[in-house]
Amino acid sequence: MNPQTPRGRGAASSSLLFVVGHPVSHSLSPAMHNGVIARLGLPLHYVPVDLPPGHLRGFLRIVRAGNFLGGNVTIPYKEEAAALADTRSEAVEVCGAANTLVVRKGKLHAENTDGAGFLDALEAMGWGRRFRRVVLLGAGGAARGIAFALGGAGARGIVLLNRHPRRAERVARLLSGRYPAVAFAGGDLRPQTLREEFRGADLIVQCTSLGILGEWENFPIIDVQKSSRFADIVYRAGGTDLVRRLRARGVKTVGGLPMLAYQAARSFALWTGRDVPGEAFRRLAVKALK
Repeated sequence: MNPQTPRGRGAASSSLLFVVGHPVSHSLSPAMHNGVIARLGLPLHYVPVDLPPGHLRGFLRIVRAGNFLGGNVTIPYKEEAAALADTRSEAVEVCGAANTLVVRKGKLHAENTDGAGFLDALEAMGWGRRFRRVVLLGAGGAARGIAFALGGAGARGIVLLNRHPRRAERVARLLSGRYPAVAFAGGDLRPQTLREEFRGADLIVQCTSLGILGEWENFPIIDVQKSSRFADIVYRAGGTDLVRRLRARGVKTVGGLPMLAYQAARSFALWTGRDVPGEAFRRLAVKALK
Protein backbone atom coordinates (compact mmCIF):
# COMPACT_ATOMS: atom_id res chain seq x y z
CA MET A 1 0.00 0.00 0.00
CA ASN A 2 1.25 3.49 -0.82
CA PRO A 3 2.15 5.04 2.56
CA GLN A 4 0.97 8.42 1.31
CA THR A 5 -2.58 7.21 0.62
CA PRO A 6 -5.24 6.64 3.31
CA ARG A 7 -6.93 3.25 3.21
CA GLY A 8 -10.41 2.78 1.88
CA ARG A 9 -12.11 3.05 -1.49
CA GLY A 10 -11.98 6.57 -2.85
CA ALA A 11 -9.53 7.69 -0.18
CA ALA A 12 -6.87 8.76 -2.69
CA SER A 13 -9.20 11.41 -4.16
CA SER A 14 -10.57 12.56 -0.80
CA SER A 15 -8.63 15.30 0.92
CA LEU A 16 -10.77 16.97 3.57
CA LEU A 17 -11.73 16.28 7.18
CA PHE A 18 -13.67 18.64 9.43
CA VAL A 19 -14.97 19.49 12.87
CA VAL A 20 -18.41 21.10 12.83
CA GLY A 21 -20.00 22.89 15.75
CA HIS A 22 -21.00 26.29 17.09
CA PRO A 23 -18.66 27.70 18.20
CA VAL A 24 -15.49 25.84 17.19
CA SER A 25 -12.84 28.55 17.50
CA HIS A 26 -11.64 27.00 20.78
CA SER A 27 -11.28 23.50 19.31
CA LEU A 28 -7.87 21.81 19.46
CA SER A 29 -8.93 19.19 16.92
CA PRO A 30 -7.48 20.98 13.86
CA ALA A 31 -4.09 21.32 15.56
CA MET A 32 -4.06 17.65 16.58
CA HIS A 33 -5.23 16.16 13.30
CA ASN A 34 -3.24 18.44 11.01
CA GLY A 35 -0.17 17.77 13.12
CA VAL A 36 -0.57 14.01 12.70
CA ILE A 37 -1.40 14.39 9.01
CA ALA A 38 1.81 16.39 8.47
CA ARG A 39 3.93 13.81 10.29
CA LEU A 40 2.46 10.99 8.20
CA GLY A 41 2.71 12.97 4.97
CA LEU A 42 -0.92 12.30 4.02
CA PRO A 43 -2.74 14.33 1.34
CA LEU A 44 -5.40 15.48 3.81
CA HIS A 45 -6.44 18.69 5.53
CA TYR A 46 -8.63 19.06 8.62
CA VAL A 47 -10.77 22.23 8.75
CA PRO A 48 -12.99 23.82 11.43
CA VAL A 49 -16.56 24.67 10.39
CA ASP A 50 -18.46 27.08 12.63
CA LEU A 51 -22.03 26.42 11.54
CA PRO A 52 -24.99 28.53 12.70
CA PRO A 53 -27.99 26.51 13.94
CA GLY A 54 -30.37 25.28 11.27
CA HIS A 55 -27.75 24.57 8.61
CA LEU A 56 -26.40 21.11 9.48
CA ARG A 57 -28.56 19.23 6.97
CA GLY A 58 -27.31 21.42 4.12
CA PHE A 59 -23.72 21.12 5.24
CA LEU A 60 -23.95 17.32 5.36
CA ARG A 61 -25.29 17.30 1.78
CA ILE A 62 -22.07 19.06 0.78
CA VAL A 63 -20.03 16.51 2.76
CA ARG A 64 -21.72 13.57 1.04
CA ALA A 65 -21.10 15.01 -2.41
CA GLY A 66 -17.73 16.63 -1.78
CA ASN A 67 -14.09 15.77 -1.28
CA PHE A 68 -14.45 14.53 2.31
CA LEU A 69 -13.37 11.42 4.20
CA GLY A 70 -15.45 12.47 7.18
CA GLY A 71 -15.25 14.64 10.25
CA ASN A 72 -16.00 15.30 13.89
CA VAL A 73 -19.18 16.72 15.38
CA THR A 74 -19.25 18.80 18.55
CA ILE A 75 -21.74 20.92 20.51
CA PRO A 76 -24.57 21.47 19.66
CA TYR A 77 -24.88 19.01 16.75
CA LYS A 78 -24.12 15.53 18.11
CA GLU A 79 -27.76 14.45 18.36
CA GLU A 80 -28.80 16.03 15.06
CA ALA A 81 -25.85 14.46 13.23
CA ALA A 82 -26.81 11.03 14.56
CA ALA A 83 -30.34 11.49 13.24
CA LEU A 84 -29.20 12.75 9.81
CA ALA A 85 -26.62 10.02 9.14
CA ASP A 86 -27.43 7.20 6.73
CA THR A 87 -26.11 4.44 9.01
CA ARG A 88 -25.15 4.34 12.69
CA SER A 89 -22.97 2.23 14.98
CA GLU A 90 -24.52 0.47 17.95
CA ALA A 91 -23.18 3.15 20.31
CA VAL A 92 -24.87 5.87 18.25
CA GLU A 93 -28.13 3.90 17.97
CA VAL A 94 -28.29 3.45 21.73
CA CYS A 95 -27.01 6.88 22.76
CA GLY A 96 -28.61 8.96 20.00
CA ALA A 97 -25.44 11.03 19.65
CA ALA A 98 -22.51 11.00 17.20
CA ASN A 99 -19.15 12.73 17.43
CA THR A 100 -17.65 11.19 14.28
CA LEU A 101 -18.94 10.90 10.71
CA VAL A 102 -17.34 8.69 8.06
CA VAL A 103 -18.10 9.07 4.33
CA ARG A 104 -18.68 5.71 2.63
CA LYS A 105 -19.60 5.76 -1.06
CA GLY A 106 -21.49 9.02 -0.73
CA LYS A 107 -23.24 7.92 2.49
CA LEU A 108 -22.59 9.09 6.03
CA HIS A 109 -21.90 6.56 8.77
CA ALA A 110 -22.18 7.87 12.34
CA GLU A 111 -19.88 6.72 15.15
CA ASN A 112 -19.35 7.74 18.76
CA THR A 113 -15.71 7.57 19.85
CA ASP A 114 -16.25 9.66 23.01
CA GLY A 115 -16.83 6.73 25.35
CA ALA A 116 -14.13 4.44 23.98
CA GLY A 117 -11.66 7.34 23.84
CA PHE A 118 -12.49 8.23 27.44
CA LEU A 119 -11.72 4.69 28.61
CA ASP A 120 -8.55 4.58 26.49
CA ALA A 121 -7.38 7.74 28.26
CA LEU A 122 -8.11 6.41 31.75
CA GLU A 123 -6.35 3.15 30.96
CA ALA A 124 -3.30 5.03 29.68
CA MET A 125 -3.19 6.84 33.04
CA GLY A 126 -3.20 3.56 34.90
CA TRP A 127 -6.78 3.91 36.17
CA GLY A 128 -8.06 0.90 34.24
CA ARG A 129 -11.36 0.62 32.36
CA ARG A 130 -13.72 -0.92 34.89
CA PHE A 131 -15.33 1.07 37.69
CA ARG A 132 -17.92 -0.51 39.94
CA ARG A 133 -20.00 2.60 40.72
CA VAL A 134 -19.97 5.70 38.51
CA VAL A 135 -21.64 9.09 38.84
CA LEU A 136 -21.99 11.03 35.58
CA LEU A 137 -22.79 14.73 35.79
CA GLY A 138 -24.75 15.56 32.65
CA ALA A 139 -26.91 13.65 30.19
CA GLY A 140 -25.83 15.07 26.83
CA GLY A 141 -24.12 13.34 23.94
CA ALA A 142 -20.70 12.97 25.59
CA ALA A 143 -22.19 11.70 28.86
CA ARG A 144 -24.27 9.14 27.00
CA GLY A 145 -21.29 7.91 25.01
CA ILE A 146 -19.23 7.57 28.18
CA ALA A 147 -22.08 5.78 30.01
CA PHE A 148 -22.42 3.35 27.09
CA ALA A 149 -18.70 2.55 27.18
CA LEU A 150 -18.59 2.20 30.98
CA GLY A 151 -21.56 -0.16 30.89
CA GLY A 152 -19.81 -2.31 28.32
CA ALA A 153 -16.61 -2.27 30.39
CA GLY A 154 -18.34 -3.86 33.38
CA ALA A 155 -19.66 -1.06 35.61
CA ARG A 156 -22.25 -2.35 38.07
CA GLY A 157 -24.03 0.93 38.72
CA ILE A 158 -24.17 4.23 36.77
CA VAL A 159 -26.03 7.30 38.01
CA LEU A 160 -26.69 10.17 35.59
CA LEU A 161 -27.45 13.55 37.17
CA ASN A 162 -28.68 16.51 35.13
CA ARG A 163 -30.20 19.96 35.60
CA HIS A 164 -33.28 18.49 33.94
CA PRO A 165 -33.69 15.20 35.85
CA ARG A 166 -36.31 13.81 33.49
CA ARG A 167 -33.73 13.83 30.73
CA ALA A 168 -31.29 11.93 32.95
CA GLU A 169 -34.00 9.41 33.78
CA ARG A 170 -34.82 8.92 30.08
CA VAL A 171 -31.17 8.29 29.27
CA ALA A 172 -30.90 5.84 32.19
CA ARG A 173 -33.90 3.88 30.89
CA LEU A 174 -32.48 3.91 27.38
CA LEU A 175 -29.13 2.51 28.47
CA SER A 176 -30.64 -0.05 30.83
CA GLY A 177 -32.23 -1.70 27.79
CA ARG A 178 -28.74 -2.31 26.37
CA TYR A 179 -27.09 -3.29 29.66
CA PRO A 180 -29.71 -4.99 31.86
CA ALA A 181 -27.02 -6.13 34.32
CA VAL A 182 -26.04 -2.50 35.09
CA ALA A 183 -28.11 -0.54 37.61
CA PHE A 184 -28.82 2.77 35.90
CA ALA A 185 -30.50 5.70 37.66
CA GLY A 186 -31.17 9.39 36.98
CA GLY A 187 -31.48 12.46 39.14
CA ASP A 188 -30.91 16.20 39.53
CA LEU A 189 -27.85 18.32 40.25
CA ARG A 190 -28.90 19.80 43.59
CA PRO A 191 -26.07 19.82 46.15
CA GLN A 192 -28.02 17.42 48.37
CA THR A 193 -28.32 14.92 45.52
CA LEU A 194 -24.63 15.24 44.69
CA ARG A 195 -23.64 14.63 48.31
CA GLU A 196 -25.76 11.47 48.47
CA GLU A 197 -24.58 10.05 45.14
CA PHE A 198 -20.90 10.83 45.70
CA ARG A 199 -20.80 8.38 48.62
CA GLY A 200 -19.05 5.22 47.50
CA ALA A 201 -18.47 6.44 43.92
CA ASP A 202 -15.39 4.91 42.32
CA LEU A 203 -15.50 7.44 39.46
CA ILE A 204 -17.19 10.84 39.03
CA VAL A 205 -17.30 12.33 35.53
CA GLN A 206 -18.13 15.99 34.87
CA CYS A 207 -19.88 16.38 31.48
CA THR A 208 -22.18 19.40 32.00
CA SER A 209 -22.28 22.81 30.38
CA LEU A 210 -21.59 24.22 33.86
CA GLY A 211 -18.17 22.67 33.49
CA ILE A 212 -17.72 24.24 30.06
CA LEU A 213 -18.52 27.66 31.50
CA GLY A 214 -16.06 26.99 34.31
CA GLU A 215 -18.49 28.00 37.03
CA TRP A 216 -20.15 25.73 39.56
CA GLU A 217 -20.52 27.75 42.74
CA ASN A 218 -22.46 25.21 44.81
CA PHE A 219 -20.46 22.11 43.88
CA PRO A 220 -19.87 20.15 47.14
CA ILE A 221 -16.10 19.75 46.88
CA ILE A 222 -15.73 18.42 50.42
CA ASP A 223 -18.17 15.57 49.72
CA VAL A 224 -16.00 14.01 47.01
CA GLN A 225 -14.26 11.18 48.82
CA LYS A 226 -10.50 10.86 48.44
CA SER A 227 -11.02 7.24 47.40
CA SER A 228 -12.98 8.45 44.35
CA ARG A 229 -11.45 9.47 41.05
CA PHE A 230 -12.69 12.58 39.25
CA ALA A 231 -12.62 13.21 35.50
CA ASP A 232 -13.67 16.50 33.90
CA ILE A 233 -14.14 16.20 30.13
CA VAL A 234 -13.63 19.96 29.75
CA TYR A 235 -10.03 20.85 28.92
CA ARG A 236 -8.27 23.93 30.26
CA ALA A 237 -4.59 24.80 30.63
CA GLY A 238 -3.76 23.68 34.16
CA GLY A 239 -7.15 22.00 34.55
CA THR A 240 -10.65 23.35 35.24
CA ASP A 241 -11.52 25.01 38.53
CA LEU A 242 -13.06 21.77 39.80
CA VAL A 243 -10.00 19.72 38.85
CA ARG A 244 -7.65 22.16 40.58
CA ARG A 245 -9.73 22.33 43.76
CA LEU A 246 -10.18 18.57 44.02
CA ARG A 247 -6.53 17.92 43.26
CA ALA A 248 -5.62 20.27 46.11
CA ARG A 249 -7.72 18.08 48.42
CA GLY A 250 -5.80 14.97 47.37
CA VAL A 251 -8.41 13.53 45.02
CA LYS A 252 -7.00 11.82 41.92
CA THR A 253 -8.18 13.88 38.94
CA VAL A 254 -7.85 14.20 35.18
CA GLY A 255 -8.93 16.95 32.82
CA GLY A 256 -10.45 16.60 29.37
CA LEU A 257 -7.29 16.71 27.27
CA PRO A 258 -6.50 12.95 27.37
CA MET A 259 -10.07 12.02 26.39
CA LEU A 260 -9.96 14.56 23.54
CA ALA A 261 -6.72 13.04 22.28
CA TYR A 262 -7.70 9.39 22.53
CA GLN A 263 -11.13 9.85 20.92
CA ALA A 264 -9.32 11.75 18.13
CA ALA A 265 -7.03 8.76 17.59
CA ARG A 266 -10.06 6.49 17.21
CA SER A 267 -11.73 8.91 14.77
CA PHE A 268 -8.54 9.19 12.72
CA ALA A 269 -8.33 5.39 12.42
CA LEU A 270 -11.93 5.24 11.18
CA TRP A 271 -11.21 7.79 8.43
CA THR A 272 -7.78 6.66 7.31
CA GLY A 273 -7.15 3.15 8.59
CA ARG A 274 -4.06 4.48 10.37
CA ASP A 275 -3.59 3.51 14.04
CA VAL A 276 -1.82 6.47 15.62
CA PRO A 277 -1.22 6.35 19.40
CA GLY A 278 -3.48 8.61 21.42
CA GLU A 279 -0.39 9.94 23.16
CA ALA A 280 0.75 11.48 19.86
CA PHE A 281 -2.52 13.43 19.66
CA ARG A 282 -2.24 14.40 23.34
CA ARG A 283 1.25 15.90 22.89
CA LEU A 284 0.01 18.01 19.96
CA ALA A 285 -3.00 19.16 22.01
CA VAL A 286 -0.81 20.16 24.94
CA LYS A 287 1.43 22.16 22.61
CA ALA A 288 -1.59 23.92 21.04
CA LEU A 289 -3.12 24.72 24.43
CA LYS A 290 -0.07 26.63 25.69
